[in-house]
Amino acid sequence: MSIQLFGLHDRPHNIAVTKIDVPLEDCVFLLDFSRPLEKFRWFGVFNKWVGITAGFLVPIVHQSGESDGFKISVSSGEPYFIELPKLWKQHHGSKRTMVTPQINQLEIIADFGRHFPSEATIR
Repeated sequence: MSIQLFGLHDRPHNIAVTKIDVPLEDCVFLLDFSRPLEKFRWFGVFNKWVGITAGFLVPIVHQSGESDGFKISVSSGEPYFIELPKLWKQHHGSKRTMVTPQINQLEIIADFGRHFPSEATIR
């Protein structure tokens, strides 16, 4: 499934994200504007430096975590591909205002696998 974003009117720097069909209340990951959006490009092979932008590696964070290091891929044909750089330009460097109580790291990993099943495969 494609990426889904949920904006929160009273918290503009907190944008919930998932790749499954769930309501906002069940989204536990947020876009992590404290880290940069990474481009991956195509010039005969995928790389970071030369060619047409084929997609992004989007940093995300669990709502109970500080910075988990999680990233999801969004390719050029997916919804929100055009909007992601605009969001990063507008919000990059902003601090999250919504943090929930800490939970076990295994629960965070399980949540990642549930919300981003295509990203959680072993390669």
